[in-house]
Amino acid sequence: MLRVSSVAALVLLATPALADRSDADACARKLSGLSLQTYNASIVKAENGATLRQAIGSHLGPLVDSGKVQESVGKKAGFQAAMCVRLVHR
Repeated sequence: MLRVSSVAALVLLATPALADRSDADACARKLSGLSLQTYNASIVKAENGATLRQAIGSHLGPLVDSGKVQESVGKKAGFQAAMCVRLVHR
């Protein structure tokens, strides 16, 4: 009996934390403009295992590099989007 409960405990502990997309989406409802665009472009990448830096940077990096978005504006939008995207990793 002890072995069965030990194995059950290990299986339960070994399962990955479930992504919490509903909390992330609820957070994103407070976003607007570039922050919301960044969230929408990044959330699926984060769900698929990308880090926050990878997910957010893949959207904002080209915009900043091309001069379409100022770096300070991109950083602010990226931070706001990341606060919601990170909820998917809980």
